[in-house]
Amino acid sequence: MNALLIAVFALAAPLVLGYDEKYDKLDVDKILGDDALFTAYIDCMLDKGPCSVEHSADFRQLLPEVISTACAKCSAIQRQNVRKTVKALSEKKPDDFAQFRTKFDPKGEYEKAFSAFVIGTD
Repeated sequence: MNALLIAVFALAAPLVLGYDEKYDKLDVDKILGDDALFTAYIDCMLDKGPCSVEHSADFRQLLPEVISTACAKCSAIQRQNVRKTVKALSEKKPDDFAQFRTKFDPKGEYEKAFSAFVIGTD
């Protein structure tokens, strides 16, 4: 029985402790450099278009938790990519950035901690 519990915990730990490492392999610079691709991700997150680009449906599901926890479960590369993406969104598409804030943090509950995360470093 104890061995079964240990095995279950070992399998479940990555799901609880962090996000899938497949997201580490995403070429964020390519996405941010391609306006059509970047817009496709944004449209998915804001429910303005289909989630047809790589991992976009996953990201839409994970985004509320990423924001509310200031990326607590993110790996180092995921934290770097989230920071880079948020900065690009706020600079390149401020109207969409405002919509993100309204949708994912309407009461401003997470703004202070998430903003500190975005400007921080590891």
